[in-house]
Amino acid sequence: MKKILMLILIIFSTNIFSSVKKLETADFKLILSSQNMREEKDERIDINKASKVEMLGRKVTSSYVDKIIEYREITGGFYKLEELKRIKGIREATYKKLAKLFKIEKQIEKKPLYINSADDDILKYYGFSQKEIKEIRNYIQKNDRIVDNIELKKVINKTMYDKLKDNIRYEEKKN
Repeated sequence: MKKILMLILIIFSTNIFSSVKKLETADFKLILSSQNMREEKDERIDINKASKVEMLGRKVTSSYVDKIIEYREITGGFYKLEELKRIKGIREATYKKLAKLFKIEKQIEKKPLYINSADDDILKYYGFSQKEIKEIRNYIQKNDRIVDNIELKKVINKTMYDKLKDNIRYEEKKN
């Protein structure tokens, strides 16, 4: 009986070792089922198109939703998500939270900026600093208005001028 058991054990272990040897040299194909694969979905919504309902559904507070929509209506939309920081009440911490919810799918065309009639909030929406806004206000107060690009170049820095020159209008806004 012992001899038979020994013989079975030897045969069994030989089969196992030969199977392992075959496994070592075999080519394997990795097959993943669609059930096991986890797709990385981009759950963010387009800040330039999202409706009030969609934003509220993402737990964006009503006051921020209203400000985001107002920004879009005034400027034409967002080139970059960093523009959220131009909105009153949105600082770095809030921006970081909001940036996780939004994306920009395609570039928009900014609306014209009527420099002589824009209030401080609108100037800020277009990216002017407090210092630049003050300089624009002082210039308009002294000269009644900014007439053209030549005058505007005297008031704001070159980088800002280059960024906005195609969108700035000097006549009064037509309603």
